[in-house]
Amino acid sequence: MQNVLGCRTQSNILTARNGFCDGDGCCQVALTSNMSDYDVNFNPMDNTTEYYTNGSSTDGAEYCGYAVMMEATAFQFRTAYLNTTLFWDENTGRVPVILNWVVGDETCDAASKKVDSYACRSNNSKCIDSSNGIGYLCNCTDGYDGNPYLTDGCQDIDECAVNVPRPCPGHCTNMPGNYSCPDEKPPSYSGTVVLVVGLSTGVVIVVISITCTYLILERKKLANIKHKNFQQHGGMLLLQEISLKQGTGFSIFREAELIEATDKFSDKNILGRGGHGTVYKGTLKDGSMIAIKRCVSMANEQQKKEFGKEMLILSQINHKNIVKLLGCCLEVEVPMLVYEFIPNGTLFQFIHGDNGCYNIPFSTRLHIALESAQALAYLHSWASPPILHGDVKSSNILLDENFAATVSDFGASILAPADKSQFMTLVQGTCGYLDPEYMQTCHLTDKSDVYSFGVVLLELLTGKAAFNLEGPENERSLSLRFLNAMKEDRVMDVIDDQIKSDSDTGLLEEVAELAKQCLEMVGERRPSMSDVAEKLDRLSKVMQHLWVPAQRDPEEMESLLGESSVASLEMISTGNFSMERRIVQGLLESER
Repeated sequence: MQNVLGCRTQSNILTARNGFCDGDGCCQVALTSNMSDYDVNFNPMDNTTEYYTNGSSTDGAEYCGYAVMMEATAFQFRTAYLNTTLFWDENTGRVPVILNWVVGDETCDAASKKVDSYACRSNNSKCIDSSNGIGYLCNCTDGYDGNPYLTDGCQDIDECAVNVPRPCPGHCTNMPGNYSCPDEKPPSYSGTVVLVVGLSTGVVIVVISITCTYLILERKKLANIKHKNFQQHGGMLLLQEISLKQGTGFSIFREAELIEATDKFSDKNILGRGGHGTVYKGTLKDGSMIAIKRCVSMANEQQKKEFGKEMLILSQINHKNIVKLLGCCLEVEVPMLVYEFIPNGTLFQFIHGDNGCYNIPFSTRLHIALESAQALAYLHSWASPPILHGDVKSSNILLDENFAATVSDFGASILAPADKSQFMTLVQGTCGYLDPEYMQTCHLTDKSDVYSFGVVLLELLTGKAAFNLEGPENERSLSLRFLNAMKEDRVMDVIDDQIKSDSDTGLLEEVAELAKQCLEMVGERRPSMSDVAEKLDRLSKVMQHLWVPAQRDPEEMESLLGESSVASLEMISTGNFSMERRIVQGLLESER
């Protein structure tokens, strides 16, 4: 780019003025940053060939002038400069000029990749991008001086030799690009730095010490609480009894073991929730599966004191239809119980699940009822001391893969005391299963379990839930609905259709009559669980004999049932199931 300038005036007489460079005798123009070259020409002003020089016009005279590139702020025009060498003389032929240049039109990053054309040749040089974003410059790095555009052009500066004053006389050691003063005394502010650092370190140490002390005290406090809970729940007595009775298989678990086994009691491991606590599935380190019950609370201080003893008694229960208590954790405020794991759910889920009672034969239902009754009879009559379950319901009866029943959840259980006055307790249990007499007197007895079992028997017979809030008011309670049907002699109306078609009506009526006896309002009129189990056992045997009577000859039946009259055998061979049931029942009664 070129700029063409001329110095002309509006009259025939020059009016150049000191301090003004406005075209009369002097003109100037600023050079732009995007100029690629600079050229100066002196041309005639017009066709008259008049040239102005020294303030007068002369025809044909040569015009004399000169031009210079220099820093604008360093020039001040004077009329004395016209047609003289004064400006040259004053500056001795040299004028100040600012050169702002760069290498190429690329950035440092792009240029450094082109080894052949990269201008920063010295090993101790650095590249700097131009301020306007076009091109780059090279400088020596700190501690070096020279020409960065030449190989080895940047040389180390000897700070120990050139610095005035020298950094540390007698001790200064020059280093490439730097220097060191190994014996140099710390500057005056180093004492403050050391003080600040020292105070900061001291504060950190104090904070850490306080934190560690707090954690140790909290851990000790927690250990004391765990020890107190352990003793309060009868842990020492339990340990003593366990040591005396080797081989019980009962263990005292640490809280940390159970937390790890349940993945910190994760919701994904919840097996069920109840009024007395939540049951979790757990896996011990040896891979064995367990069920862990976290109880809600202990009933009273007396129960806390007796807890260890009661746990030992429960651990000694050995019945195939009662869930095995493997151990407990006593170092928590409310003890946790550890049971064997039964994988196939509850009787409630079996009856009322998505598939309901569909395709569950009466024989299976009767077998479940029999095993549940035998388990409760064992608790009432054979455990020492007797144990009252207190919360018999279908969700507390577990089933294995063979539909074998296992009674579980002893959260509401109590040991039956010898003194009847101690039977007083808070009302507990589940709506629909509660003994009406217990609700009035708060006396929990073995007959309370009998009533609750009667409701479970009804669930097996009818396939209905014990209590239905959504039904009509007079049909919400399954037991009241059943008793009304019995009173009106229409019990078959409430029996599950699935078992009415493939079961003997007489047997169904016998089981219904047994359920009615269990649901007597007065507890003394109810049978004992031993009587209930015995009656269900007899009915189960009768049902087994009724399965294939047509295929059995009289001699086989006589061998099976013992001596009987010829008339009885004839009735069996005819397939008269109702009559046959009475005969077999009579024979079984006679065996008793």
